[in-house]
Amino acid sequence: MRIFDDNGLMVFPCEAMREIREQKNVVLITSCYCPRGHDLVNDKSQFCENNGILLRVRQNQLREGLVALSPIYGDKSRISLGIHLEKGVTMTMLCPECGIPLPVYDECSCGGDVIALFTKPVPDYGNCVGICNRVGCYNAQLRSGNELLNYSTLTEHLT
Repeated sequence: MRIFDDNGLMVFPCEAMREIREQKNVVLITSCYCPRGHDLVNDKSQFCENNGILLRVRQNQLREGLVALSPIYGDKSRISLGIHLEKGVTMTMLCPECGIPLPVYDECSCGGDVIALFTKPVPDYGNCVGICNRVGCYNAQLRSGNELLNYSTLTEHLT
């Protein structure tokens, strides 16, 4: 394993990367889109050598910043920039490029909203990644062809 990357920055071990190397059935989100078709996956954030999902977030209409999420389904890693994430607070999630609020497609069991990140440039709630907008709730869902996929059923669909 390399100690430094090509830019001379130290590389930290990543548990999720080990799992990716050892498993066949790991879901890596390589693109997801806002309702206007802007790709939210970009190289401004890296998680285990993979481009992260970058979102602009707003809290109480006063504070705004960026949150980068791991693109590896099941990895709960995130990085916040310019905003402190307070556990239990709900955030408005926006496209970092055009500023449009990302749509709600369901209510989360925690009382927050499940926000849709579309897996194709054209909005389709049958094919999306859903994430809860409450800080500290790690509910995430994958919808493919109008079917809800979760950890317990994921292996069946990928093999």
